[in-house]
Amino acid sequence: MDNDNTRILHLLEKFNNGTASPNELRELDSWYDTFDQNKKLTDSLYPQEIKNMEHRLLSTIDQQIDKRLGRQSGPQTVQTRGRWLAVIAILAVFLTIGYLTVRTFGMFNGEQMAKNDVKPGGSKAILILGNGKRIDLSSSKSGVISNESGVTIAKTTGTRLTYLSDDQASDQKDHGVGTTNTIITPNGGQYEVQLPDGTHVWLNAASSLTYPVHFVGGQRTVWLTGEGYFEVAKDKTRPFDVSAGTQHVRVLGTHFNINAYPGEDSQKTTLLEGSVQVLSKANAIMLKPGEQAVNNGIDLNILHLNAEDAIMWKNGLFHFDHTELHALMRELARWYDVEVVYEGQSRSRLFSGTIDKTYSLSEVLKVLELGKVNYRIELSLPGPSKHKRLVIIP
Repeated sequence: MDNDNTRILHLLEKFNNGTASPNELRELDSWYDTFDQNKKLTDSLYPQEIKNMEHRLLSTIDQQIDKRLGRQSGPQTVQTRGRWLAVIAILAVFLTIGYLTVRTFGMFNGEQMAKNDVKPGGSKAILILGNGKRIDLSSSKSGVISNESGVTIAKTTGTRLTYLSDDQASDQKDHGVGTTNTIITPNGGQYEVQLPDGTHVWLNAASSLTYPVHFVGGQRTVWLTGEGYFEVAKDKTRPFDVSAGTQHVRVLGTHFNINAYPGEDSQKTTLLEGSVQVLSKANAIMLKPGEQAVNNGIDLNILHLNAEDAIMWKNGLFHFDHTELHALMRELARWYDVEVVYEGQSRSRLFSGTIDKTYSLSEVLKVLELGKVNYRIELSLPGPSKHKRLVIIP
């Protein structure tokens, strides 16, 4: 990490701990003046986000300087100290993650990590064939896995499952009609599958996709639980229909992401390319690229955003955008396969930033610790499984 960024992180940590001197607070104030010129820090931010962060930084640093110097401070312009601490977490992420590894900052105790740390997830999935047979894709070798209803099922790489029709006209025949397969990614798993029609689907952790081994008739229908990114093969004669939670998404050929985890407050469909129709219990809407349909279980609302953010998980990154602490922890729980519990009453806090999913759980939490996320990792169950529990401490 370059010396400037190391220094700023050091100052932010001292500010966070309440040990920054007046001179160090002035140094933070001076750093603010060139904040928007730091391309490494701001290239991944939208202009309005940069403007908002500048406002929070300046007003908060000024207030702390006034307090330490005994001056009368001006009107309160930052909502809460907790919000500022979340901004510190944002800055720590942009200063360390994605450019230089956190390990170089010396933030981690190697002995403690070796004992209590949790490794990140990887390419793991279970395939359930039409006859009920279960195949562990993470341990099976590359090559042909099964032949079912005129379709060859193969593991073509360490991360992809492919369906190849033995007869190009087989979907017009009776054999195999009604036969479905299911691919399941466990906590800590992620996988890609190429469906019989050529559609590619990437599944996030704790997700499942059920689909026919032959798409028969005038429609292609699949069933999703959890999160999946779809690149649908174009077929003007047969729409592609995804049933996910309390909604349906219909397309002809397009790229989109669906987040429909059980237990979340809403289901989100984000369009990257083409057009899709999203149907809920109450209404139906057409999405354009850069739009997201948010389904609260009944109604649909449209948000405008950077659609690429919705698939950062597929590209090996956590992306948080004003994400509430409990929602953030649920995402970490799915990827690191840990149980998250809260010791006492936790405060509601928002976090934004991007973190590499290849980092261990302790490394991620050390970054979030700058935003006052206190924690411990412990064994929660006896036995060889060594299940881990992440305890969040207010």
